[in-house]
Amino acid sequence: MRRFPLRRFLLISIIVSLAGASLAFQEINLSLGGITLERGGDTILGLQLGLDLKGGSHLVYEAHPTEGQAPTTEQMEGVIKTIERRVNSFGVSEPIIQMMGGDRILVQLPGVGTTKAEVTFQEDVQIDALRSVLASLERPGANIEQEDSRTFIIDLPSLQPAKLDDEGNIIQAAERNVIEQALREAFPAVTLSMLFSESTEAASIEAVLAGLGREDAVVRKLSDLLFSVDMPSLQPADMDNDGNMVQPAEEDIIREALQEQLPTLLSFEIQDISMFITGGVEEAKRLIGQTAQLELKERICLNNPQDITQNCDDPQYHVDSPLNLTGDDLVRSYAGTHPTLGVPVVNLEFSSEGARIFAEHTQDIAGTNNRTAFFLDEEFLLAPVALQAITGGRAFIQGPDFTIDRVRTIAIQLESGRLQVPLTLIQEQDVDATLGEDSLKKSVVAGIVGLGLVLLFMALYYKLPGLMACIALIIYAVIVLAILKLWPITLSLGGIAAFILSIGMAVDANILIFERMKEELRSGRTLIASIETGFNRAWPAIRDSNVSTFITCAILFWFGTRLGTGLVTGFAVTLFIGVAASMFSALTVTRTLLRAVAVSPLGRYVSLYTPVERPETRSRPGQTLGDRG
Repeated sequence: MRRFPLRRFLLISIIVSLAGASLAFQEINLSLGGITLERGGDTILGLQLGLDLKGGSHLVYEAHPTEGQAPTTEQMEGVIKTIERRVNSFGVSEPIIQMMGGDRILVQLPGVGTTKAEVTFQEDVQIDALRSVLASLERPGANIEQEDSRTFIIDLPSLQPAKLDDEGNIIQAAERNVIEQALREAFPAVTLSMLFSESTEAASIEAVLAGLGREDAVVRKLSDLLFSVDMPSLQPADMDNDGNMVQPAEEDIIREALQEQLPTLLSFEIQDISMFITGGVEEAKRLIGQTAQLELKERICLNNPQDITQNCDDPQYHVDSPLNLTGDDLVRSYAGTHPTLGVPVVNLEFSSEGARIFAEHTQDIAGTNNRTAFFLDEEFLLAPVALQAITGGRAFIQGPDFTIDRVRTIAIQLESGRLQVPLTLIQEQDVDATLGEDSLKKSVVAGIVGLGLVLLFMALYYKLPGLMACIALIIYAVIVLAILKLWPITLSLGGIAAFILSIGMAVDANILIFERMKEELRSGRTLIASIETGFNRAWPAIRDSNVSTFITCAILFWFGTRLGTGLVTGFAVTLFIGVAASMFSALTVTRTLLRAVAVSPLGRYVSLYTPVERPETRSRPGQTLGDRG
């Protein structure tokens, strides 16, 4: 039946539109239903490029002896596997992680993004003044984005770590701390937050501050109990040459004066500049190299749940007691989604002994306000409640403010408590692209020229079907590039080779189909029948060829993961995606385009598909002509 394939055409249009939109935007930032999608960067089409194409970070960690004994080979192998899991959880593909000698580990991360510092001041700051401070710290070219008059985003790639001597003493502070201290000195404004137990007037606070000579303080009343005070600066403690305090810090003087004259003061907090480092190699170093001890404790809440002023997280309203549960009892921690609700969760798996202790603990706190407190290096992480006893050794943590990024970070933090030996970062440097930017551009040009020649050949040799195949191949390339970007998959030179190889396989599938079509047309079938029969008869050959390629990809992926060779696994994954997309391109896109053209007026001209030979005409017997001679 000669009908236009409307449904398939709409499906292809939707897929191509989504793929094209993902490539049209250099960076993608979407948040839907608690799921955040952040993809792209400053590379070509926002693709994630490997070490050989873009470069990255070169980190060397040294393992310290535990209890006076050097780490064993088995321990170092366990550390490498743990780091690999953290790197993969962090979203970095095709890293290079190798053992150097007996106690060092090399980690090379392909472009993990730019380290950014989100700095918030307690006063309005001019961006030129901020640039001047950074220039004095040998950061004159730092890119600064101004969010508002007090908040700025600063690009700070390659922050230098602290330098230690042979005895472990700091001989040079970490660059992050140096920058933060310089900004604090250049912009010293602070904000005091005060909470009272009874209604208080702003004039009373102003009187106390005026008595201390701080008429410049601006008191803002947020409620009858809560006040905020803006001050241009606070004087630090005055010390003599021997380190003895001559005069206490001004904040202590103000606190004591307020407590003396306004005894209803409950809390007194100081807020100065905040500097939060995100992204880039700094976050990777923090998550990869943590040598932490994970400990779980039972938190007994003493607060009244009906009183909103009391919070179990407040130290005065809870008591923590050890459970004898540590990172040694945690088999695995990983991010996932709730099987029913689909929200992000942190999954936990305990050992047999850990499962027994955890089951007894959750049975005691199930249905109560008491909680399980997680501590990493004695630093509090989170404290969830238990709705029921968990007896299987497997649990998940769910939170109303959990996002994909947060559960991933929590899972990596919990995993960091399972390191077999402590690690120290001893070397860090940037790695340039081994191919170089010029080689990358030449590779892209060569790929475009090669694809153009293939398209030209298909269009000239196979005429109208070849033109449809050209359109299908372009659609194929857009879909594959979109998948590589959205996954995301780190694209190395091997991945580019796999992508080009899959283009050749897509062309090969179209050639098989078109040759079958030509045979059917020459045998006298109609155009529609020739198209359907050509696809049906070419399908077994295409299927068998692609299945064998899928098996090869699986073998390469298996060996790559076992041998720790990210380049091999990247080639296998890229080739698998390319071949799968080529099947969709040849069997769905090309078929739909040919059927659409066949039902159009162009379907009347069979010569646009193949030169069909006409049957030879013969003259009727009877009258003949002869030579009179």
